[in-house]
Amino acid sequence: MEFTAFDRFVAIVGDRYGEVERPQPEQQRGDYESGIVGIGSQLWRIRTARVTPTKPGAFVAAWRRDERGETRPFGSDDPADGLLVFVPDGDRFGFFRFTALHLEQLGVTSSSTSPGKRGFRVYPSWSEVVNRQATQTQNAQASAFLRLA
Repeated sequence: MEFTAFDRFVAIVGDRYGEVERPQPEQQRGDYESGIVGIGSQLWRIRTARVTPTKPGAFVAAWRRDERGETRPFGSDDPADGLLVFVPDGDRFGFFRFTALHLEQLGVTSSSTSPGKRGFRVYPSWSEVVNRQATQTQNAQASAFLRLA
């Protein structure tokens, strides 16, 4: 599997975050360039979000298959340190670096207080959100976003 967005990320940031391993594709990778990668001493899940033409922001799938083959949200007990979500949008490119704690606070991972989500919308700084809920989500995600191009 090719990891186009991840390769672009590495070309821009180099080893700023530590030594970077080649991503290992995950079974559920589909169209989202999903994998798991070691960066420095940490293990990160990676996904590439898809910009949608009818809504601001981009959509990212964030799920795993359980032992029965059913899709499930990541759990708060997931061994990864977090999730890197790459957002290619024409000439613009950036990424979200969601720590495991941030994902739990956003309700993305399942825990004792949240069922979790199998996918969610991300709103890069260049997204022009048009409603209160999207604005709140963008604000909650802002600290995790870095625009690279």
